[in-house]
Amino acid sequence: MKKFGIIALIILIALAAIFIRSATRQQSSETEAVAATIKAVEVMKAPRGEIRSELQLSGTIEANSRVTVFPEVPGKIIQMDVDEGAKVTKGQTLAVIEHAELALQVRQAETALWAAETTLDQAQKLAKIRVQSQIDRAKAQLTSTTVALQQVEDLSQTRTTSQVEQAKAGLESLKANLEKIKRGARDEDLRQAEAALAGAKASLTNARNNHKRMKQLFENDAISKQSFESAKTQLDIAKSQYEVANEQRALIRNGAREEDIQAMEAQVAQAEAALKLVYAQADTKTWEKDRALAQSQVEGARATLEAAEALAAAKSWEAEIIAAETALEQANIALKLAQERLGDATITAPITGILSMSYLDLGGLASPTAPLFEIVDMDTVKATVSVIEADLSKLDPKNQEAWIEVDALAQPVTGKISLISPVLDQASRSAKVEITIDNAGLRLKPGMFAKVRIPVEIHENAILLPRSAVIEDNVKKVQTVFVVADGRSRRRQVEMGLAAGSRVEITNGLSEGEQVVIAGQHTLKDGEEVTVVSP
Repeated sequence: MKKFGIIALIILIALAAIFIRSATRQQSSETEAVAATIKAVEVMKAPRGEIRSELQLSGTIEANSRVTVFPEVPGKIIQMDVDEGAKVTKGQTLAVIEHAELALQVRQAETALWAAETTLDQAQKLAKIRVQSQIDRAKAQLTSTTVALQQVEDLSQTRTTSQVEQAKAGLESLKANLEKIKRGARDEDLRQAEAALAGAKASLTNARNNHKRMKQLFENDAISKQSFESAKTQLDIAKSQYEVANEQRALIRNGAREEDIQAMEAQVAQAEAALKLVYAQADTKTWEKDRALAQSQVEGARATLEAAEALAAAKSWEAEIIAAETALEQANIALKLAQERLGDATITAPITGILSMSYLDLGGLASPTAPLFEIVDMDTVKATVSVIEADLSKLDPKNQEAWIEVDALAQPVTGKISLISPVLDQASRSAKVEITIDNAGLRLKPGMFAKVRIPVEIHENAILLPRSAVIEDNVKKVQTVFVVADGRSRRRQVEMGLAAGSRVEITNGLSEGEQVVIAGQHTLKDGEEVTVVSP
């Protein structure tokens, strides 16, 4: 009986153990099933930071300026001072073209300038004096012509009448002497012959003096040539009468021969012809023409005087000085042009930069139509890109910053927008934009390919999330994220702002520091229990 009780106790203990193990297994299974329904997620605290919206463009590095140097004058290159690749500064001599002829032109212009200066100096000193001298000469000329007119008036008609009377008297004397010779000479006839000779001599003297005065008047254009020739004719007649009177006296004194009588008759005939000539000259009234000519000379002299006085009243010397000043200015300009032309024979660098190309060598023939050098300024370069019409409004033309990447540099460099073209290319509907870059080390070379990023909008204190954390519903047009609070997921509808690369800005629906699910969110439901695991 006692043994049976022990066996029963053992059986009861065994049954109890089996019950307890079964209950434990069931509880463990239930725990594992519950644990299997809790989802694991990765989270991050929503931070604040800077985000930028950028234009990403491709372009080319270009020199800040590229200048092709042409010679201004043709000729052989006699001096070459720089080689390709050398750095040059603005104004530095690059080459010299032969210029001997140009130097002579400068000397010629200098001489012309000296002459113009001398002319101006003389005009300033003498112009007024010359005008007064013209007045004085005009007054003297008027006086001279007035005196000549008076002489013409005094001599013209009287002289002609006297010539007629003299010729008549000479003829009568010859006739009388001829009669005396024919009938024989007497003492009284000899005295008359000597008196006639004395009268002929006096007439000859008067004729010579008259001829001298008439010659002077003729040389001064105060009488006509006809009047002067008339005076000469009168002189010839007086000479002839004197010779005849001298011969008559000799005939009367010595007695006449037949041939002497014939000669005397010829002289009478000659005197009669001379008297007819004098009458003919008297009929032409040449003194009236002489008076008119002399009067016209007086009027001309008076007009000259009035013109000179008018020049003085108008201060014409001032115009002469102005003309001399103008000539001096023209000579100055001519000299400057010649000097500039001579200076053009020396080729200088128009900008500071690198001599990238030399087209001719020493001794080559330069021509204004062919380039001589090329210079590039590489201290600053520019990245040139094309921006489409829709993005132009996003750019700020006032030194907006940009980032430039080239394969030759490990790090991007910064630049600033310096030019936005005011016109668009019609084919591409884009505008050229230039970004200036400091290139002090000359690391950037013209022709390099450049990737350009231009920030067009910057938010400095924005809530930022990875783009993958945002679930977008394209049907409802909403964006959501999951946050974890108290071990459970919470769906939040959010609004996005800027996007840059893998990051987006959350402008509404999320606060800084909240735990946002960044992995496992696509299978979550709102309110589910979650467990946070490390990434």
